[in-house]
Amino acid sequence: MKCAQTINDIPISDVVKDTLYLAVCAMREEEPDAARVGRMELQKVYRMSKFHSIEAMTYMALEKMAYCPFVDSETGREWKKAKERAIRKTMLLDAERGQILAELERLGIWYMPLKGSILKDYYPRYGMRQMGDNDILYDTDRQEDVVTLMKERGYTVKCIDKNNQDDFLKLPVYNFEMHSVLCAKKSNAAWYAYYRGIKDRLLRDGQSQYGYRFTDEDFYLYMTAHAYKHYSVEGTGLRALTDTYAYLSKKEGTLDWRYVESEAKKLGIEAFEQNLRELSRKLFDKLSSFADVLLTPEEQTMLADLAGAGVYGTKEKYVERKKQEYRMGETQLNFWGKLRYLGRRLFPDMAWFEKREPFFARHKILIPFFLVYRMFRHILFHREWLKRELHILWGGKKKPQK
Repeated sequence: MKCAQTINDIPISDVVKDTLYLAVCAMREEEPDAARVGRMELQKVYRMSKFHSIEAMTYMALEKMAYCPFVDSETGREWKKAKERAIRKTMLLDAERGQILAELERLGIWYMPLKGSILKDYYPRYGMRQMGDNDILYDTDRQEDVVTLMKERGYTVKCIDKNNQDDFLKLPVYNFEMHSVLCAKKSNAAWYAYYRGIKDRLLRDGQSQYGYRFTDEDFYLYMTAHAYKHYSVEGTGLRALTDTYAYLSKKEGTLDWRYVESEAKKLGIEAFEQNLRELSRKLFDKLSSFADVLLTPEEQTMLADLAGAGVYGTKEKYVERKKQEYRMGETQLNFWGKLRYLGRRLFPDMAWFEKREPFFARHKILIPFFLVYRMFRHILFHREWLKRELHILWGGKKKPQK
């Protein structure tokens, strides 16, 4: 029977432990122990940091050291440039978001920034929390005006979906996801119902006329639900821990925890929320060698899952989750379940087209031609992934990626 163990006793790699250690130092603004850093395989720690999109954070920890010869190595210089790129990207996104929100104000369109654009400000240093995109909830009745605005600002329309989100891209780094809802009905019907009337529960942002914000409790619930969504499908990485710690280090003492626990139960994330909160607290509350950090079996499982998934999850994790869906009550995925899986991968339903390929969702007569193109594209350009997917589907263990 599995029992409580320290981090040093559970089967996660030394590279993961070292990456976590540097993240703890960065979040607590503590200087890492020079002897411990000297024993690290820092090239591997850098790659692990990139896998979890926390390389700016871990480099900021190394910068705290009075002397670290590694920073002058080739990998060290590359690591520093990665940190500088993260800061520059945050600056560009902040400036662009400010201009877009000003335009929404001018047009009289209500809006609310989401997720990373808010969370980053709870981290100890600017640029420590890296951002891939900007998410904004907005008044979907004004969708045409928003699309026109983004096109006028030089954005390419990647996806338009009134039932979920609109995606806009512009070089060099701008990626904005404009959400009409906080959760699409096809993704999770219960969450869709929960968040459907969310505007009535939002607070006016005192600094603007049309800007809104969550209550602190609802922000925490949404960020946790979003982490759970990724965790339960493709997986999500160590940044879920740093986000939780960053937010709770500022807000935990003032949150209405009776409300949080009640609403987490409605969302079906109560166990996930508690485990993530406790795990982040144990890891980050004090700087240690992890020898005295005792984890419950549930926390051990969560840490192993987070360590292996990376910030955006892995396709291997996605396949394993999908296999569970196609078991149809059986203990193991049988032959017919595997055929059903392959059939859906080869011939996606309309919900997939509406989200991934809206052009073909609108022009259904062209779908057969797209499916043939898609099949040959994967065979020509994604052959190694196809091999891994089939290997996992038919019961083999995951092959390590090179």
